[in-house]
Amino acid sequence: MSSVIERYQALEEHVAGGRQVVTTDVLDVPSAELRQANEHDVAVLLLLGELCARIQYGNSAAPTLLATADKYVNTSFFYTGRILPRTRELIELLDRAVRERSFDLLMETADHVSQGWAGYADSMLPTAFARLAEEVGLEGKPEAFSRVSFVLWREGLEAAAENDPERALPLFTGSLERYRKYGYYADASWLHTDLVIAHLLAGQKEEAYAVLETQREYVEKVLEAHPVVASRAGRSFAFHLGDVQSGNYSTFVESSVLRPTELTERDRELLMRYVRTSEFLISACRYGVQRDFDAALDTFSFGWGTYQQSPYPRMFRHLADRYLEAPEKWNVHLTAYEQWHRMLRTYRVRVRPNVLIETAVTLHDRLRYTELDTCASLVLLDTAVLHSRLHGRDESVDWITRYLRDLRPTLPETLSAVADYLQAPRNAERRQLLSRYIGLRAGYLVPEFLSLDLGDEQLPQPNRLEVTLYGRLLSVEGVTVHENAPQPLIDTLRVLGQEFSRSIAEGTTVPFLSAADLSDRTNRTSAALAQTVRRFRAACQERFSEVADYSLVQDAVIQGRPGYRLNPQSIYRFTEYSTEPI
Repeated sequence: MSSVIERYQALEEHVAGGRQVVTTDVLDVPSAELRQANEHDVAVLLLLGELCARIQYGNSAAPTLLATADKYVNTSFFYTGRILPRTRELIELLDRAVRERSFDLLMETADHVSQGWAGYADSMLPTAFARLAEEVGLEGKPEAFSRVSFVLWREGLEAAAENDPERALPLFTGSLERYRKYGYYADASWLHTDLVIAHLLAGQKEEAYAVLETQREYVEKVLEAHPVVASRAGRSFAFHLGDVQSGNYSTFVESSVLRPTELTERDRELLMRYVRTSEFLISACRYGVQRDFDAALDTFSFGWGTYQQSPYPRMFRHLADRYLEAPEKWNVHLTAYEQWHRMLRTYRVRVRPNVLIETAVTLHDRLRYTELDTCASLVLLDTAVLHSRLHGRDESVDWITRYLRDLRPTLPETLSAVADYLQAPRNAERRQLLSRYIGLRAGYLVPEFLSLDLGDEQLPQPNRLEVTLYGRLLSVEGVTVHENAPQPLIDTLRVLGQEFSRSIAEGTTVPFLSAADLSDRTNRTSAALAQTVRRFRAACQERFSEVADYSLVQDAVIQGRPGYRLNPQSIYRFTEYSTEPI
């Protein structure tokens, strides 16, 4: 066998009753095969192997498993030190479940195995757990091994995204019970917020408030039992914001142990953010206040890189439609995090000072309202750096000085780095000083800073534009061209964007679509398409002339000859975010 995945597949066939293998031979993986494997693949191979050994022989294969784990730790660059330590604990828990003949402990093992693994329910592991339970003579429902907390949660999300709270509520409740039982503190706090959302979708405001009270009590007890320790180099966090990645593994859990005994200040803040999200949501739905809806959106999603691809934008969209008087004005995709990203992009088109400052102040106020004070301060410092490069140091210093009282106690070292950058002679040490600032801000869950060209004399040439549809709002390099884009334009950009993204992914030339082809795919006449493109180009040039010192050339976004396509010479990325079926 040439890979860890092939060995895992052999064990799956073995469990399914197909090709029979000698388990210990499969698990004795040479170091050469382990070097290129990701940690999650190694972990599930070892766990499925232990289940097979127990089913086949009744004895543990732990010595072989641990030897393979040690080889991976010692030889693989991809070892993170987070998943395999948990896997060792799971092997011990599995051993204890067999020795004590405990269905509950076996169920707990399965629940731990499944966390963050989207493919768990379709794997052979639930069947292996069920076979082992039968082999050992444990009483319990075999299908329970497929209905773990992570699976229930994902099904609940799907139901809530489809605006079906009656189906979502029991799924969230079942998932929450297990997360609390097995010590997944961040997941449990998050699930309380999911329950609040489901109750609000069902119009059950009092029930939502009751869940909020339970959530507060739960988080308070967790924090009482786990005193917050100071962060230091080498200390891992217990939780992340839903996107810890290792191969196919994506979860909240960042701790290398099953039940973390220490929480950092960032862990504490994460737990409290879910409580604040519930508070803002309930307030918004009681009083129809858009500011509180925005705050819930920002508190919940800030720093979570995959939020836009999750079911939550659709869930928030349903809440807005139900409770806000003008839901069409509330864009569930334009979070504070996304607005910050757009502000950074506008540097490349030399955004005018009044627009940059207005955006920064709005973001600062929005983040302060959500109690994300450190991030609110970083917005101001980012703006000072951008403003100094675009419009001169003196005005930048004059503006940022107004906020010194807030910045000094919040981010003293980072503020000092920006001060050094602003004071440096234009041709001396600018890149080094800027690198120091970028390094300091990298410790926070904030959008990536566009450092390219900031240390040079020449301003950037905006030849790599980002075109994004946030629902109906059309953004080109962070500049809003249309708050409510015409449907013909959305349809045209959608088709051209699909061709553009496909070609870029395949490394092929972006094709021109003929007027007839584009007409067929958008259900518009060729004349109507030509008019749509003309109006779009005019809107782009008009909007850029208002907010930036950069003239967007006519075909910078859509080229029109010999057909139509998004211009690959000037566009970096096309993205569409939508809560509607496409």
